[in-house]
Amino acid sequence: MKRVKLGNKLKIKFSIVLILLSLVCIIIAIDIMLEPHNTVVYNGVVTISDEDFDQVSKMNLDGQWEFYWDQLLISEDFNILELPVDSYVKVPETWYEQVLDRIVYKHHGVATYRLQLNYPVSIQDPAISVKGIATAYKLYANGKLLVEVGKVSENPSDFMDAEKSLVIALPNDTQSIELIFQVANLNYANGGIKHSILFGSEYDLAQEKTSRISLQLLIIGSVLIFGVYYLVLFLLQPKNKTALFFSFLCLITALRSLMWGEQPIMIFFPNTNYDMKVMINYITGINLIPSLMLFVLSIYPLEHNKTILRLLLLPTVIFDVLLLLVSKEFLSGLSSLLYISILLQLGYIIYVLIKAVIKKGDNAKLMYCATWIFILTIIQDILYNENRGGLDIGNMFIYGNIVVLMAMSYVQAKQQARTQQKLILYNENLIEADRLKNKIISTEMSFLQAQIKPHFLYNALDAIANVCEKDGKQAGNLILDLAIYLRGSLEFNNLDKMVTLEKELEFVDTYFNIEQARFGEKIQLQTDIDVPLNYQIPILILQPLVENAVRHGISKAINGGTVYVRVKEIHQGICIEIEDDGVGIEPNMLSTLLVEGDTSGVGLINIHSRLLKIYGSGLHISSKKGQTIIKVNIFKERLS
Repeated sequence: MKRVKLGNKLKIKFSIVLILLSLVCIIIAIDIMLEPHNTVVYNGVVTISDEDFDQVSKMNLDGQWEFYWDQLLISEDFNILELPVDSYVKVPETWYEQVLDRIVYKHHGVATYRLQLNYPVSIQDPAISVKGIATAYKLYANGKLLVEVGKVSENPSDFMDAEKSLVIALPNDTQSIELIFQVANLNYANGGIKHSILFGSEYDLAQEKTSRISLQLLIIGSVLIFGVYYLVLFLLQPKNKTALFFSFLCLITALRSLMWGEQPIMIFFPNTNYDMKVMINYITGINLIPSLMLFVLSIYPLEHNKTILRLLLLPTVIFDVLLLLVSKEFLSGLSSLLYISILLQLGYIIYVLIKAVIKKGDNAKLMYCATWIFILTIIQDILYNENRGGLDIGNMFIYGNIVVLMAMSYVQAKQQARTQQKLILYNENLIEADRLKNKIISTEMSFLQAQIKPHFLYNALDAIANVCEKDGKQAGNLILDLAIYLRGSLEFNNLDKMVTLEKELEFVDTYFNIEQARFGEKIQLQTDIDVPLNYQIPILILQPLVENAVRHGISKAINGGTVYVRVKEIHQGICIEIEDDGVGIEPNMLSTLLVEGDTSGVGLINIHSRLLKIYGSGLHISSKKGQTIIKVNIFKERLS
């Protein structure tokens, strides 16, 4: 008892240490992520020297930009009117989040951002990389319109939102450039320059953009392959819910990654509008963590509570429904509630994994570490969307997810390997069981033959004794037939052996000769063979069926009868037909004749089972009063 209590205390202490260590690591990581932007712009001016570019090949134009609220201005307006600066705002950041001299800007409206950029002569092809400006903008450089994304207007009927990731070449005839961004946001919660404007050589920026897109597409393709593979696996194994949830996780991650970084979705669907992007962003953001939670809980089903799971999934269902019913602006106002829901779900996932680690569950430690990495990517995802922190790790979500999904794929693959091992063992057991079944069938047939032989031998010897008095030569032939019959009967220990049709027919003749010695001309045998006599068939198939027709058919008829043996070719092989015009089989007995456990047709059942095993097709019996027909198809291709 003391050892049990000591073990429980150690588990509790281990859990506490694990939780505290995880929390310390996550706090340090978040602190690094929240490192403030490196300010290079002061009072709307940035001067970049050669020394700056000796250290880095590009620079974020973060800092204090000139800001003019509710005005769409161009260079001439500043030159002619000499406008005073409204205020200086932080870039990157939405204007609603700016708190300057107690001025709070509205969610919706228009504004002008202005920056004076001075750069060294060593940069021959100046350019900027722009993304994440909400939700439409025009860019002017030294009074010249360079690009318009969407339609900038104060009038809602003329306004159109859009978003693109662009590398824009700047004038290279001067080392001083006035940058003016006219920005409009009339339909979403937050507007403004949400992400850093990156300055550098056009060649370097374009190369970096191409490299990032290529790497993103490679990662997205890999994740997508994982998702499709496990979806197909689920379709083949509908009870494998883990494969289904992992497939959802991969597909949602791949879809969300299309919206990240350089937004590869625009390569495949260049006309994707802003509303569609926002919709995809919300759908994937709402359902990503629930997919992860369902996947983890499907691996460790004994470590979670179904009621808690339903409660945690309820907000996800509500947000999914709201996504279809309310505007995106209204939904964006509920972002804080969504983040709380996500954090609660993540907390429960960690709780379940800690229990699994303590109980030494399969791959629990790997899943625990992978999930923490995934949590860091989710936190970074939230910080990215909320424009928090100055660390340039915008692609961490993508790269972190591929690492996590590979780890989780390893767990899945290990489970599949274990399942495969079980299947191999199961198949081996089936083979052994099949071998034992054959042995039992052989024993049953031997037992049946042992039961039949005393009666048959007595009747055969009695018939031979009678013939001896009349015809000694015929009696000698009957004794030879009996010897051949008995020798053939001993082949039951090798039931998989194949023999020629000719040999089986000879065996039938020897049997029938003996029976005719008993019954005389009362019983007759007629054969109609339309196939080569060297055709291979399983041993002891034909004679037992003829014997069955004699014993249970024509011998019981008052006037006797005839057994017809017909063999003809079919497309897949040959068809053997045994017909007799005896008493027939009662309908109630016919329906159960080939059913396991029915003792009235043990011999037929054994032959039927052997044929099923070899060819996948057994005996076909039809009967009515005065006629019974048994058909056997012997195919060229064997199953075993």
